[in-house]
Amino acid sequence: MRNIRTQPNIARRALATIIDYGIYLAFWFWYIFQFGSPKDEGGYSVSGWSGFILFLTWFIYFPLVESFKGQTIGHMIVQLKVVTVNGNPISFGRSLKRRILDGLELFITFGIVAFITVKNSERNQRVGDIWAKTIVVGGESVICKHCHAKLTLSAKETIIGSFDCPECGNKNEN
Repeated sequence: MRNIRTQPNIARRALATIIDYGIYLAFWFWYIFQFGSPKDEGGYSVSGWSGFILFLTWFIYFPLVESFKGQTIGHMIVQLKVVTVNGNPISFGRSLKRRILDGLELFITFGIVAFITVKNSERNQRVGDIWAKTIVVGGESVICKHCHAKLTLSAKETIIGSFDCPECGNKNEN
């Protein structure tokens, strides 16, 4: 098993989460107002199969897209990628496992559980990542061993464990 070095990247991860759930909630509100029924006390509601669509879109957007690309839109924007602890692409099952715990890690505890586990786990993993045996890579800061330039690695460079320095052109191994 390769030892892929990760960094917490808390700000990037938080921004990716805000973007992803912002997209999902925007769809949620649009859908309810578009297809919901007005309630007597104000607002709209959906039920039955219409309500099931909202649940289904979570599965499509988070686990399915993440397992297909290794990234959601938020992760793409902040240049993060989810891979197995060995650096391989994640499956739908692994993505579903890590996402099932979003409610606990992000919403019930307001991100405190996620923050604490990312900062204190060996591979900077959330509880969902530990359970699914996944890691989030990209944005790792490194210093070129040759010219000492400070660089930020892409997800691919982190997974491979090497990079070519854009400043001096020399290859670096992690």
